Amino acid sequence: MNFKRLFLLSLLVLIACSVNAKPDSTKIKMGRVLVVSSSLAAVLAGSYLYVENSWWSDKQIPFHFDDGSDLTYALNVDKVGHFMGGLEAADFFSSSMKWVGMNERKSLWYGAAFGSGLQLAIEMKDAYAPYWGFSKWDLALGSAGSFWPVAQYYNDDLKAINFKFSYYKQSNIYWDLDKQRGKETNKYAWQDDYPNQTYWVTFDVNHFVETCCWPDWLNVAVGFGIDDTQYLNANNRKTGGNNEWYIALDYDVPKLLNKWNSPAGKKIKHWLNYFHFPAPTIRMSPKLELYPLFL
Repeated sequence: MNFKRLFLLSLLVLIACSVNAKPDSTKIKMGRVLVVSSSLAAVLAGSYLYVENSWWSDKQIPFHFDDGSDLTYALNVDKVGHFMGGLEAADFFSSSMKWVGMNERKSLWYGAAFGSGLQLAIEMKDAYAPYWGFSKWDLALGSAGSFWPVAQYYNDDLKAINFKFSYYKQSNIYWDLDKQRGKETNKYAWQDDYPNQTYWVTFDVNHFVETCCWPDWLNVAVGFGIDDTQYLNANNRKTGGNNEWYIALDYDVPKLLNKWNSPAGKKIKHWLNYFHFPAPTIRMSPKLELYPLFL
């Protein structure tokens, strides 16, 4: 079967299985089910077309597994990206399921299944791409991210640990290296621009430590990224670079904007909380540096 058809069929099956499930059937709002189904189909189809022309634009080769370069490419910053992608996909889907009337526990499990299924579909497509390959690590990390909301549901301490993302374009190395290997990359294709991305894990200080005056909306975060010293190896693949580690302050958006409690406001705050906003930061590695505001 043509992979494009298989990919789209898999996504439609995921949607159909989830929206036709029968938990709390007396609460399911069928009008909202129709809205969610059509919206998800449109979003997934649009996303597929976008990545088809960015990630998978090269001529396909036979199915293959990653040859090991997966663990050196971007120095595993991409692995955290897969975790975040799985987390956000699961959150988006489970939020949709709750909106149609499914209870929280079941919606989280369906979200985890959807996020993991989406990661599997991506790896199946990567398996035919010349610069990629089916990566068990990408699948494992993406699936772990998909199940993170489920883990938080069952463990209160994990609810005080969250993951965030920041992006600020400081270097063109991603586009320059693609140009060196004869590939023109869209200037807006930021999803693989790892030298300009930073991923953060944040900790609710007041949950873990008794304090008298620490603001409830102020957290501490550890950041992880890669610098712009990568280059192309003999196989025309990106390699090299140095991991960057940061310690920073971070804002808990729902607590910071605690008076904005309308249904729309709560949703907006929830999704804004996936972004790490500029804050005082110390870069610990590879070179110690203080940033009054790190972007």
